[in-house]
Amino acid sequence: MADAQAQAQAQAHHQQQEDDISELFSALHQRMVQSGDWNRILGILRRMLEDCGYEEALQTFATEQAREQERLQLRPLLAVLSPHAKETLPTHVREHIGALIRDFLDRNVEDA
Repeated sequence: MADAQAQAQAQAHHQQQEDDISELFSALHQRMVQSGDWNRILGILRRMLEDCGYEEALQTFATEQAREQERLQLRPLLAVLSPHAKETLPTHVREHIGALIRDFLDRNVEDA
């Protein structure tokens, strides 16, 4: 009985933490959009991806994968494309965008 109660409390605590994180994420996203940082960072990301040929390479890969399917289906295609897109994202793009987001967080999140 005590184990079940402890487990229920742990699950409730975990759910509360997830809810708090989700609420914080939503508030930060809203602040990022309102401040214009969201569009600014998104524009930088798009330019960087275009400049290094990432979008074209991903589109070519997606087309090849789609042609290999007997019958075109979105979910299986995305199951292949999503990991590929993450794995092939250029390191310099990931690091630069990460630095911009960290800068935003440094300016907008108080120390706990």
